Amino acid sequence: MIWMARVKSVTMDEPNHIARGVTYLRAGDMRLGYLHPPLINVISALPLALDSSIVVPLDHSTWQNRELGGFANQFLWRSNANTQSIVFRARLPIVALTLLLALVVYAWARELYGRRASVLALTLTAFSPGLLAHGALATNDAGFTCFAILAAYAFWRWLQQPGWKRAAIASIAFGLAMATKLSALFLIPALALTAIAYWLSDPSEENPLRRIARLSGWLVLIGVAGALILWAIYGFKVGEVEGAGITLPAPGYIADLKLLQVRNDQGNPTFLFGSYSMTGWWYYFPVAFLAKTPLPAIALMVAAGVYVIRKRTWRKSLPLLIPVAIYFAVSMAGALNIGYRHLLPALVLLTIFASQLAEYRWESKPRLAWGAATVILWLVVSVGATFPDHLAYFSEIVGGTRYGYKTLGDSNLDWGQDLIGLKEYMQREGVSSVKLSYFGSVEPEVYGIEYEPLPAYPLHRWSKDYIPVQLLEPEPGVYAISVTNLQGIFFRHHELYAWFRERRPDAVIGHSIFVYRVK
Repeated sequence: MIWMARVKSVTMDEPNHIARGVTYLRAGDMRLGYLHPPLINVISALPLALDSSIVVPLDHSTWQNRELGGFANQFLWRSNANTQSIVFRARLPIVALTLLLALVVYAWARELYGRRASVLALTLTAFSPGLLAHGALATNDAGFTCFAILAAYAFWRWLQQPGWKRAAIASIAFGLAMATKLSALFLIPALALTAIAYWLSDPSEENPLRRIARLSGWLVLIGVAGALILWAIYGFKVGEVEGAGITLPAPGYIADLKLLQVRNDQGNPTFLFGSYSMTGWWYYFPVAFLAKTPLPAIALMVAAGVYVIRKRTWRKSLPLLIPVAIYFAVSMAGALNIGYRHLLPALVLLTIFASQLAEYRWESKPRLAWGAATVILWLVVSVGATFPDHLAYFSEIVGGTRYGYKTLGDSNLDWGQDLIGLKEYMQREGVSSVKLSYFGSVEPEVYGIEYEPLPAYPLHRWSKDYIPVQLLEPEPGVYAISVTNLQGIFFRHHELYAWFRERRPDAVIGHSIFVYRVK
């Protein structure tokens, strides 16, 4: 992940995340905190806030006008000269959180299923392309996953032995998870239903309903304490929620919930197997999970399901499976089909679930043991071969990483991460300038790329409903096109780059930028 943090250019959302964290630490102001609680951004920005040489342009008009994108660009590309160093340092705390997540996975699997299971869980985590990719970026997806799994683990430990100490730890973990991302709201029904199912299935002599009544007070206490921690992270602020006309604690959090609802109602341009939609499909996330989760990992998850059914040990897996079911249900109900990265918490829980296969007495079935070893070796080779392009990983179900661009786009594959790779290609091939359609928020010239802009998104945006002549009959030259733009996902005219899409690229940069040499 550290290597990937060095060789990958700034992705679409990173400037905004970094700017949020730095300004909150330097100015104590959350005016740029749109749609996201601050905790992960703050953790990511810690190495930057401690460096007095980094200039934070709080006197710029974009800060006064609360223009997040404009301020982020001003901060990273104009006010400071050491941009790549700033981005790299902001990524390192996320790498650390991902390592913490791996330790939590190891500990939970060991307590649930034993030592051998913990080693298998750690192996599956270490070769999870989604975690490797987003664990090297200064965004909040890997950090949210870390704290969400930590909250679920702490809650499970409290279920095992209810008491003040474990309840306090569960409350802290729950509050921290809520402060990472609005998606953490799924923990409320997930943990509550887990507790009810766990108590109802308890074989002890005590009446299950009486047990629920006796312990429900603990649930309320954990929830209230977690809410207080969330409020503390928002500075114990009380104020009027913008546009609502009511005064509440943590008004910024409530305002973000309203913005999220608005965005969900509006939808987002989405691509799936050649189809386009603004509201998505109910089956988008299941398909994304199958397309981007390594096939050997899926095979182990399915085998674990069969193993649980045959052994009738389903109760032990309830704290893993109930949150997965809730998370998928919430994800599938929304209209924001914007990436596999949103499924990382479910992926980690299923990874722990799959690790129980290590409990099986493989010594008595040597052929099965060799088969399992082959599946794990398949995982290592499949994921390792994609390094350092794990963001673009696709499983063999859809033809592998080479053909992933035909299945999904945006953060599933192309998030603007390969400008450094494009610059290296140009130097290696002696290309002085390219005709570029780049999908990303950074201006390519900051990486020293000489280019002629083509219709792109969001820079050099093309919003017309016709194809310009220069793309119908391309002039000679070297064309570099991000695959999200190649598929026309964010254009009114999806066939904008159809001429290129019908041809095999002459080179592929990180699986996200296609290069065509037009003679």
